[in-house]
Parts: sequence; C-alpha cells; structure tokens
Amino acid sequence: MFFFAAAITKIFDALEATTLSFGLTQLSLLDVFQMALSALAIFLVTHYFNRVLRGIVLQRFIYEQGIRYIVANLLSYGLGSFLLIAMLQASGVNLSSLTVVGGTLGLGIGLGLQNVTRNFVSGVTLLVEQKVKIGDYIRFQNIQGYVREVSTRAVVVGLKDGSKVILPSSMLIENQVINYHYETQTVRLTVAVGVAYGTDPVLVTETLLMCAYSQACVVTTPPAQVIFQNFGDNALEFELWVWIEERYMGQHPEILSALRYTICFYFKRNGIGIPWPQRELWLKNPEAIAKYFHPDLDLPTPSDSVPQEPIISLSKVLKSSDYFSSLNELEIRQLVEIGQLQSLLSEQVLFREQDPADGFYIVISGLVEVYTEKLGRVLASLGPGSFFGELALMLGIPRTASVRAKEKSLLFVVRFPQFEQLLQGNPDFREAIINALGEHQGELMRRKEELAAKGLLALEEEDSNIMNWVRKRLQRLFG
Repeated sequence: MFFFAAAITKIFDALEATTLSFGLTQLSLLDVFQMALSALAIFLVTHYFNRVLRGIVLQRFIYEQGIRYIVANLLSYGLGSFLLIAMLQASGVNLSSLTVVGGTLGLGIGLGLQNVTRNFVSGVTLLVEQKVKIGDYIRFQNIQGYVREVSTRAVVVGLKDGSKVILPSSMLIENQVINYHYETQTVRLTVAVGVAYGTDPVLVTETLLMCAYSQACVVTTPPAQVIFQNFGDNALEFELWVWIEERYMGQHPEILSALRYTICFYFKRNGIGIPWPQRELWLKNPEAIAKYFHPDLDLPTPSDSVPQEPIISLSKVLKSSDYFSSLNELEIRQLVEIGQLQSLLSEQVLFREQDPADGFYIVISGLVEVYTEKLGRVLASLGPGSFFGELALMLGIPRTASVRAKEKSLLFVVRFPQFEQLLQGNPDFREAIINALGEHQGELMRRKEELAAKGLLALEEEDSNIMNWVRKRLQRLFG
C-alpha cells in the first residue's frame, strides 16, 4: 500500500513539474488534468440541469415543448459557459491571451462546420416559429409520420413501420413540408373511383355518401362531398371527399382502405360496375364469319345488364315526397349530398313535441314510432323508406309529435344549417322548392293558421297571397 501511495505521489510530482505555455500563461500537466475533470463535471451538471428544467420546472409554466427546449438549452448553455469561464479564471488562465487563438480556432471551426451551423439556425427557427411541432403529422418528400422530436440540429419523424427518420433541420426550412396539424383540426382525404358509363350519377353520389358516413372517423362538419371529376376514356370519374380529425392522420391508410372496402361492397350490392380499360370490337356480320370457326355456333344476343337498386334509394324516397316530387335529378342530388346519417338506439327519442324543426328524416333501417305525449297515443310506426319532417324543416314549424326508435335504427337527415346553406347558394333550387310548396296551397294555408294561432307568425310575413307568404317565410328563416 505504501509503495502504491509513493508511486501516485511521484506521478503527481511529475505532472506538476511538466509545464505547458499558452501565451503568457503557464500551466502544469496536473493543472490541465484538473481542468479536464472540472470541464467534465460542468458538462454533467449542465446536462442534468437541462433535463430538470425541461422535465420538471418549465413544464409547469410553458406548455409548448419546443419553447421549453429553447429556454432550457439557453439557460443550461449559459450556466455551463459561466462555470467554464469561472473555472479557467480560478485555474490562473489569462483569458485575454486566448483571444487570438480562440478567434483563429473559431474561424476554422466556422468554415468546417457550416452545415452544422445552418442546421442549428434552422432548428432554432423551427422551435421559435412553431411551424412544425412535436406531435404534428407531416409529409416531406416520400416520408410521412409524426414528429417525435424537434431539436436545434434535427427533426425526428416516426414512421408507420415503427422506425424513425432523422431529418436535418435545414431540409425542413429550405423545402416544402406538408403539415396536417398546422392551424387546422380537420384534414380531407380523397378516394378516386370510376364507374361504368350508363350508371346513374345520383345513385353513385348517394352510395358514396352512405359509404363515407358509415366510417366512425369521418366527421359530419365539413360534410362529405362527391365530385364528378371527369368523363374518362373508360369510366365516369368521381372523387369522394371526406374529412377526419387531424389526430387520426396516423391511421389514414387504414381509413382509406376501409372506405374502399365499403365502396366495393355497396357498389356490388347496388349493381354499380367499376370498369377497366378495354376496347370493344363490333362486327357488322358476325354470322358470316362464325361458320368458319364453328358451324353450329349459336351466337348469344347481347343484353344489357340491369343494375340493381339499393335496398333504400334516397333519391326515390325523396321523389316520393309530395314536396320534393317536382324536383329534377340534379336538385334531388343536391339534397342527397348535404344529408348525413344518424344512428338511434332502441327507445332513444329523436325529438319531442314543440321542439324546433331541425331536420328532415328518412328511415334507412329499423323502426321509429311517432307518438303524442299529451294524448299518450301512438300515431304511426315508420319503417325503411318512410320519411317525415320535410314541411317542418322548410317552414320552421315546431314539431307536432314526438319520435323515438323502437329498435336500433339508421336515419338519413337533412339538417337546417346545410339546408339553409343550399338555399342561400342556389337561387334556382330555392325557386324549385317554392314552386313545389305552391302545389299544396291548402296544406300551406292550414300551417299558416297554426303558426298565427301560436304567435309564431312575424308581422313582416303577413300576406294574403299564400305564395308571397312562402317566399317571405323562407327569406326570414334562411336569408
């Protein structure tokens, strides 16, 4: 043990005796060794200080993780620089003698680390401006995923397969990045589909909308849309636009897959064909050449296949309504397009007597019951294909009865806000509705008297001409 202690003492004496010159400053190797240990200790202290600031202290005061990162780094870098300078001065190092050396070294480092500097500045820019934040779903070139980390040097993106991509910060600053979370709460997904020529576009529209609202992740506001994109070489080209909450963007491949499966199912059920590129060869005299291939060949007579209608055709149900029967196919399609699906559980009440009219309903499946609570009596039971509430929606008449589901049911509903938007943006459609209502003047007079008796008829609506009253009523309700 004594020999070991003596050896250590000799080593320290040798380190103390060996000196190095830094300008006007002379340091022994022992001093350099102690400074290195102190620098390591300062690094560990500042690193721990940084973690405590980000994970505990600043988390109570700053919500954004990127801002916490900047503040913690600035404070820890400042503390580290202060401790390093204090350690050098305590060791007897003349800092002014290191100015020239430090300037030359800094110039060399700056030239050699231009990319690092650019990435650092870009990283600080991203952290300060918050254009890309942790948790955002981004697309950069062929990379899509959630941002897992934003630092002063790089951005870490987590991919669907569980791997992570480290992108230099400067790449995100200098190139186009699509951020699906930036200042938005909903994101649009698009499904392109082609259907065979001769298919009813209205049937395609209502089928695609049914498919859209059958998905739980699809929001109702903004509503789904069907866009007739083009007359293609081999198909009528449509696009289904649906909106999902931005938090579901990580599952958008699964959502699109589910939509395509659903579209295939309902297209098959409704007799809608999805064509493929093909060419048809028509022979003017097939019987003349048939004998050369097979003398007994009996050529079949081509027959057009008749597409099957869906179990419930919304367009047909709408046309069966007295108030929508005079609308043409394009106007019916507009009604179908603004509608939504609503599910009801058994015994769930849809609305009660005297509730304001908020929509027009079609029963898709299940069974609903119309009843009056005042008389305690059931007025009607409505199954698939039945509809109710269209006149109440158009004239703003309070509900005259209550409706509840007798079993699990699915309804198609045209709500007041969407109907209002349709009337405001389509004067021709508004005029068509007025003309349709005008064919039932007896019913309109009775409804007008009911509103007057309940005190719900505004003075500016008063008019002896029933059609003028309808125009004023629609103007007051829908603008």
